[in-house]
Amino acid sequence: MVAGTCGNFPGWIGVDIKGTLEREFCLPVTVANDANCMLLGEVWAGAAKGYTDVIGVTLGTGVGGGILTGGRLLEGARGLGGELGHFRLHALDGVACTCGAIGCYERYAATTALVRSAQKAGLGLPDGRAIFEAAAAGDACTLAVVNAWVGEIAQGLAGLVHIFNPQLILIGGGVSAQQELLIDPLAEKVRASVMPAFAEGLELKSAALQNDAGLVGAVYYFSLHGQTK
Repeated sequence: MVAGTCGNFPGWIGVDIKGTLEREFCLPVTVANDANCMLLGEVWAGAAKGYTDVIGVTLGTGVGGGILTGGRLLEGARGLGGELGHFRLHALDGVACTCGAIGCYERYAATTALVRSAQKAGLGLPDGRAIFEAAAAGDACTLAVVNAWVGEIAQGLAGLVHIFNPQLILIGGGVSAQQELLIDPLAEKVRASVMPAFAEGLELKSAALQNDAGLVGAVYYFSLHGQTK
């Protein structure tokens, strides 16, 4: 089994990863997106166990995502469904994205976007950990930057809630451990930004399996899609 994504590596497009590995090792191989595997791991053995409709979002260098609807992973026509980082949140006047578009969600919701905003504000904080430490210490300027970032994440999630009507939004990535500064205010902002019927019963929480979620999900994906020879 192989879990990976080629979204930022155009040179990988068209490479037969599955076939190449199967020929090399004479074993069945299944290829899946890493964010989809994170979601499946949480559905199988983590915070999303027992749910049938879930939006999973990983916040890090970029934004990854997976969508479970009616108990099934949304993969699309070519297995590329659920690429949440690249819908346009600020399409007319946004920040240029590495994919070549303007205003993609990950340019505003990724942890790198938080760091960029902190640097723009002259805070001199090099990474997400330093930013959250300063915010937790009560620095007003840092708190304002974090709150603005959480607001951007919430607006994107609100749009997704109106499309998919999930029971649960699951937040993954290292920053998901920030309950008071990220998870709690994000849940509040999302519920306040959607129509009341969509907010009813809607939960938002952090992923439980942390760095193991992708590996656990890859095993589960392979158990569903792998073939024996």
